[in-house]
Amino acid sequence: MKKNFIYTVTFLLCGAFCFSSCEDMLNVESDRVEYEFDNWTLNDSVYSVLGILKSVQEVGDRQVLLNELRADLLAISETKAVVDIQELSKSVFNVETNKYLDVKDYYAIINNCNIYLARVDTTLEKNNVKLMLPEYVAVKSVRAWTYLQLAINYNQVPYYTTPILTHSEAEKVMNQPMLSREEIISNLIADILPYENPAAYPMPAWDVDGKILKFGYGENGTEIETAKLFVPIRLLLGDMYLWRGAAGDYKKAAKCYYDFLTGAGTNATAPKYSEGTYRSQYTSVGGKNMNTRFAHKFALKTFATTASSSVLTMIPYAESSLDGTTSDLASVFLPKDDVGGSQVFVSPGMIGLSERQIYRYAEGDDLERPDLFEYSHNYETKGDLRLPSTTCMQITGDEVKTEFKNLICKFNLEEPVGGMYIPAIGVSNIVIARPEQVYLRFAEAMMGMAREGYAGAMDVAMVVLKEGLKRNYILYQNPVTQIDTTYFDNFGNEIVEESIISYSDSVAFDFTDQTFDGNLGIHSNGSGDSERNEYFALDDINVARYFGIPTETVDGKEVVTEEVTEEDYMLYVSELILDEMALELAWEGSRFGDLMRVSRALGDNDVLAKRVAGRAFKNTCSHRHPEFEYDAALYNQMKDENNWYLPLPGVVVEPGKVEETPEDFNPSEIE
Repeated sequence: MKKNFIYTVTFLLCGAFCFSSCEDMLNVESDRVEYEFDNWTLNDSVYSVLGILKSVQEVGDRQVLLNELRADLLAISETKAVVDIQELSKSVFNVETNKYLDVKDYYAIINNCNIYLARVDTTLEKNNVKLMLPEYVAVKSVRAWTYLQLAINYNQVPYYTTPILTHSEAEKVMNQPMLSREEIISNLIADILPYENPAAYPMPAWDVDGKILKFGYGENGTEIETAKLFVPIRLLLGDMYLWRGAAGDYKKAAKCYYDFLTGAGTNATAPKYSEGTYRSQYTSVGGKNMNTRFAHKFALKTFATTASSSVLTMIPYAESSLDGTTSDLASVFLPKDDVGGSQVFVSPGMIGLSERQIYRYAEGDDLERPDLFEYSHNYETKGDLRLPSTTCMQITGDEVKTEFKNLICKFNLEEPVGGMYIPAIGVSNIVIARPEQVYLRFAEAMMGMAREGYAGAMDVAMVVLKEGLKRNYILYQNPVTQIDTTYFDNFGNEIVEESIISYSDSVAFDFTDQTFDGNLGIHSNGSGDSERNEYFALDDINVARYFGIPTETVDGKEVVTEEVTEEDYMLYVSELILDEMALELAWEGSRFGDLMRVSRALGDNDVLAKRVAGRAFKNTCSHRHPEFEYDAALYNQMKDENNWYLPLPGVVVEPGKVEETPEDFNPSEIE
């Protein structure tokens, strides 16, 4: 079985290239296939890269489904979901029959990249410009991204960087030991690090008749900037350092994200996040009316335009099979002309997380007037507004008028009609990266640095969530301080002034450029004014509420009855980041990976296990709270890290066929 797997991988989809002898390449009896790269032109290079991008389209849907179905934000319909969907949700992995577990499509991308990289001439110049270098770097990024996905999902896989064109070459690869995720990531870092600076190594900028190349769209489709078809090297490096998590890696990850966001070494405009345009808010204090501007990020007709910074990298698809490769995600999330036909819904766990957020309305700039603020219990919709902005309800047209609630239309949003976004006919794009994700991973890197002794890193992570990065943040590792002076202010408070006399390391992250003046905390995208929300502050009471630490009322003020430790604070912020990743990035294809990565970083499998095991319950508290409800069998399954990874072909894993939902559970009935 092992050999057959590699042989299939070897000879698949080479027809994506415009090469001769394609039929021979699909014949396993073929001893050798020659590729003609002589006298290659720039157009030949572009068409070959387009072939690689077409093969990437084959894995787009499963990237979303593999990461979301196994996580905590989706519930499945037991009557509408196909067997493949049900199996993934229950972590039953049959690689022989489940189409979403077909690993050879990933290796088809890799082998095509290997062929291209081995044969392309990067020395070809015109006017001192290396003509094919941008495509070379772009293909490096595609291969690195593909290998990273394999490493995340499988933990260890075959790794090779030379073209496999014969049986003997396949045998050689198979006789080598598979590499671990950490080994693969280390190899990938070494491979792409030289191309980190986009000023020296830009992504391709293809141009057709003065217009940005359309890729995967029909005549009425949106023009897509070529660079958005590839993952920037700095983002790949940041993610790889986060995943590896070795000593010093979190600082390296933070630096990569920082350099990307600030455009270090380039003249690029840094991407913003949490702009007012993209916030869902109530239109009045305690009112019923809200805008759904958060949904604007995902509307099909504005999704990929150059004017929008909401997407950094994407996999585009055709709206119709007549125009090219299409995505099947619409048939899973919100199928056309099939009311109630959705195979998945918002999980009760996600609904509980969203509803326990406290919306803060702020009017004006006066912090001394609390009467200007009201909280979510006074509003029509509970909690964070990003969920109602990207979900909808369907009602059947018959006499019964059956309602189907909590349907996910994040992938199916058409242009607004009368100020509202309506579901479109299908999916035409899959997000790989957007600015909010980058900032959240920067915050995650900050927490890694905090665990390595960088004073102030935890506060910077909280700033990303609460108020937005606008200042120069200087972090010192293991600082030693001395007291310079102590005095009492006019209110009798003791003031201690200290100075740093020594430290192990320092690093600065400067966000003072005017580019960042409009930044707000990401939590404000759906929860009002998070900067002035005392229920979202970094203090003992909020930490206690999150962990279920007892409090009592003394002289009319709530106080904590047990000590809140520095470790509690560290865990609190790390968990808030994961919460925010759910609220902001739900169902976009990164959730299970995010849970895995943070669990491993904290050395606590409960981070993943409890959240996943609690997805069928509409909890009013966090998974750290003693009253958190969860499925015990699913928890025990997810507690074992071995159950986090997918098997390679030839293995069927059936860990209990867990019934994680109550027998009478119907996600469409959740309010």
